[in-house]
Amino acid sequence: MNNTALETTELIYKSIYFMNSIPSSMIIAAVLLLPTILRADPDQTTHAVFTNLMNATLSDNYDGFVADCDARMKAAVTKPMLDGVSEQIKPHAASGYEAEYMGELKQKGYEVYIWKLKFKDGSDDVLATMSLKGGKVGGFYLH
Repeated sequence: MNNTALETTELIYKSIYFMNSIPSSMIIAAVLLLPTILRADPDQTTHAVFTNLMNATLSDNYDGFVADCDARMKAAVTKPMLDGVSEQIKPHAASGYEAEYMGELKQKGYEVYIWKLKFKDGSDDVLATMSLKGGKVGGFYLH
């Protein structure tokens, strides 16, 4: 065996020894936490727009809701539509909620940001998506 092969073999054995010396629970915890560690929060402007949309939804404030929306979104969302969504989500959010940022993706020219809403009343979680293009909201959905 040449020196390079011997060094590679030795490195592999050292790596295996090291991995075997780490408790498996620590390895599992690291793997489970890795996506959270690697996921960055959205920029401050995006977070502020999301917070404004949520606050407007929970307070049934139509003008506040459409303030950051593009023309198409403003035309599509009516006051009665916001009233309906607000009535559905308000009771769950009344005792508080946490918005956990889950990530983003690109779809049809929009940056789509995703949050998990976890309500302190113990009701089902809600997936919130917000689509932005040019700093304006083109979509906001609570699934």
